[in-house]
Order: sequence, then structure tokens, then C-alpha cells
Amino acid sequence: MSSLYDISIPVYTDITKTAVSILKKGEEHFKSQGKDTAELLKLKIADDMLPLNMQILIIVMTGRKLVERVANAAPVDTPINQEYTLAELQGLLDAQLAELAKVDRAQVDGREQTEVPCKFGPEEYKSSALDYVSGYPIPTGYFHLNMLYALLRGAGVPLGKRDYMAEFMKKMTKA
Repeated sequence: MSSLYDISIPVYTDITKTAVSILKKGEEHFKSQGKDTAELLKLKIADDMLPLNMQILIIVMTGRKLVERVANAAPVDTPINQEYTLAELQGLLDAQLAELAKVDRAQVDGREQTEVPCKFGPEEYKSSALDYVSGYPIPTGYFHLNMLYALLRGAGVPLGKRDYMAEFMKKMTKA
């Protein structure tokens, strides 16, 4: 049976690792094309959409809130309005992976019914930690990872489904 830890920390770790790997492919592609990687961070599908840099920041911020809420850890402050370079964003993703790796199963399991806050834009919610995990950070992480993938793919980065699925399938064995 899966625990709160199983459905949260490892899943968000895979989301973050996938963001790291596809962002690296995007950087390599832009460099090989002689393009400025700063332009990579400005990519949008539509004018009213957040740019690529914000997709990464939201993945980071949501992961940090996940750790804070389900593991009862101290919050990590990262200003979301700052204009980060590609290297700084990659550093934030790496720091998030280190933070996720520090979470011990014992910090999370047993907190399923603990009430946690959740803010979605200007709206505030509260729920059990279990409902929070399945209702906010996991779908939000996937949403912004999908946007990151779509933005890179739309910019000509040679990504395929295997690039997206690799981290999620590592625990599977070939039949």
C-alpha cells in the first residue's frame, strides 16, 4: 500500500529530475543553434501565458511548499519575482532535488490527516495533507512540467515522449 511519502516526495522528485533533464536538452539545443539561452527563458505559447522561466520557478516553489507542508519542514525563501538566469534556475532545481532527498519517510507518513494550508493565487484553502498532495502539488508539478516540455518542443528542441517519461519509468523493469 502506498503511503503519503510514496505519493508525494518520490513523485515530485521525478517531476523535478525531468525538468532538469529537458531543460538541459533545451540549453544544449539553443547553444548548438547559436541562440542566446536567455531567449529560452522568455518562451511562451500565448501572450497571456507565463514564460518558461516562470514554469520552472513554479515547479520549484510548489516542491518547496510540498516539503514544508507534508514534512512539516521550515520554508525555504525564494523570491518568485526575481529574474533568474538559466544557470540560477538550474541551481534552484538542483537545490530542490537536494531538499527533497533530505525528507525522511518518518517526517511524512502518519500526517495524512494533518490539516495543511494551500494558496492558489489570491484564494486560500485548507485540507488534509493527503488531499493537498493529490489536489495541488502533484497536478501543479505535472502541469508546469508539461508546459516546460511544450515550450521547449515548440522552440524546436528535439524532445520526445521518452525524454519526458524516463524518470517516471526508472522503477519499471522490462518484461
